[in-house]
Amino acid sequence: MAKVALQKYRLTQAQLRSLTIAERPELDASGRVVLVPNETGKPYRFADATPGAPVGFGFYVGPLGAFYELRMQHEGIRRRIALGSVHELTLARAHELAGAQRHHIRQTGEDPRERVRIEAERQRAQGKTVGDALREYIAHLEDKQARGKAKEGGVAGVRDSLMRLERAEIGLADRAIVSLEDEDLLNAWNALRHSCMQQSNRLKPELKEFIAKQGKWWTLKREDWVRLGLTGKAVELAYAAGLSATEQTMGNAARAVARAIAAERKRAGRRDRKPAMVYNPFDALKEQERYRSSRELATHYENAKVRNPLGTDDAATGQQSLPAVLKALVGRRDMQNGHNAVGVDYVLLTLLWGARRNEGAKLRRYESCSPEELNLQIVSWVWLAPKPNAKNPTTGLRGSQVFFHDTKNGQIQLLPVAYFAERILRWRFDDSIMKERALTKELALAKREGDKDRVAHIEWQLYNLARWVFPARNPKSKEGHHTDSKAILHNIRLDAGLLDPKRGIDIGLTPHDLRRTLGRFAGKLLPGHVVSQLLNHHNEKDDGGKMAKVTERYSQQEWPALQEAMDKVEAAIIATSPRVWNILKGTDRPVLDEVRDPPLHLPSRRALGHRSKAHTAGSKGSARPATRSG
Repeated sequence: MAKVALQKYRLTQAQLRSLTIAERPELDASGRVVLVPNETGKPYRFADATPGAPVGFGFYVGPLGAFYELRMQHEGIRRRIALGSVHELTLARAHELAGAQRHHIRQTGEDPRERVRIEAERQRAQGKTVGDALREYIAHLEDKQARGKAKEGGVAGVRDSLMRLERAEIGLADRAIVSLEDEDLLNAWNALRHSCMQQSNRLKPELKEFIAKQGKWWTLKREDWVRLGLTGKAVELAYAAGLSATEQTMGNAARAVARAIAAERKRAGRRDRKPAMVYNPFDALKEQERYRSSRELATHYENAKVRNPLGTDDAATGQQSLPAVLKALVGRRDMQNGHNAVGVDYVLLTLLWGARRNEGAKLRRYESCSPEELNLQIVSWVWLAPKPNAKNPTTGLRGSQVFFHDTKNGQIQLLPVAYFAERILRWRFDDSIMKERALTKELALAKREGDKDRVAHIEWQLYNLARWVFPARNPKSKEGHHTDSKAILHNIRLDAGLLDPKRGIDIGLTPHDLRRTLGRFAGKLLPGHVVSQLLNHHNEKDDGGKMAKVTERYSQQEWPALQEAMDKVEAAIIATSPRVWNILKGTDRPVLDEVRDPPLHLPSRRALGHRSKAHTAGSKGSARPATRSG
């Protein structure tokens, strides 16, 4: 800041308060101060000529009015310090402040404004709320998501947590972090459980009402719920009502607050001050053991029947669930003019690959991917080898392959496509070819008739057929690929006897149960490290879960071994139903004896008002498509 000599004027308080940027002080012929037009229209400064005024004391007049200021130099550093408005401070008080500031600077060498900034920063930290911390955490995760290092599901989970804590009955989002006591967190935990219980879509309305009537129901044990008259799975549902959402919400809040505390400690260290936040109040929940242990979670999953891998000795249903589900899937594939085929193939391949929910839904046909998409590993794809030993152009590995680029743990995954999965995929692609031929004829007809809406819809279908392994049927689908298997899994549960209200059977079946099924069979047949490869479990030795090239994951020896392992597990799963085996196999595999594998009779329709027709699933040839290659 260049040193500028300012003109000195002595103004009364009234004159100071009348100053605007339109006028400026000037001495008249008699030496008195008068206000004259400010012809430049620019802000200006002048020094104070009042007797006893501190050195460097003066005024700044700008668009917002007139202000006191202090200009001084100490140890080679020039400073200009604002002291306040002429409307808020008297001239005498401004002189006192200027003198105090000069004394402080000369004694300490510190800029007093820095102390004000530090104090303001400390007060902001003290006033930071749980909601503020969560919003900052969400912004951090969104930034990571933009850089490909965070999943949408994780970000959405934190958003949901913030939404829950903002509920009026919880009221934790607006509480300052430093004001929270242990009792506040424990009360909020209970209130949140009650709120989550009432919002849960896993509990029937009558069960919610029954739970709410018990007062402080979250303090009840399993035996208390039995004493109150609940039976079966309802006991566990009531005992753990709202608990998963509460644990997730409070866990996210604890992580957000811990991140805010770490940031405050860093700021405080740089400013050489004490941090305003030191202790994470959410630690009280851990100290009080509110979160369930791994053992407690395992007990809950077993009692609630929420983990249901399929098998061949399921006492709960009185039958073999895996062969029943396989027969139900294959039996439904060609029903309703093949409308079920995409969904059935998706479920079958989810089972045979052990894919997580929706990982397989985004699979592209290899031929539809650009070289950049393949080399940068930014899409998931399936490649069917034209010959058994053909090499994939991207990976350099032999045989049919499936590649997942965006898995839950951030790792890429490349798997061999084994025998039965390849058979299903070839059925899938055959179906697409036949569908493409039919749609091409429809498109030509629609163009001749000038039906623009029909033309647009058919072109949309053709685009998706060429792009996706599991194309969407609904033109309202934004993604263009299959996204939801709830309806087909519900019908499969009915078909396979996993959902039978008359017999009191209600066993869930989710895409992750299909993954657990592969894990169950793989665990029986393969070494642990191979099971981890098939299930794509996180390997800490990997560089952050990523690899520069997909072929770096496997040596030339490992890939054939993985192919063999995949074929072994897949064959064991399909062989649980000889009827399904015989339908899916080609002429190069033996026929299995179906005597001990009774057919499954499926209703062709379940909608109210429609006549139900029987469809036999799994009888030899009954569900085999009319035309199949290979």
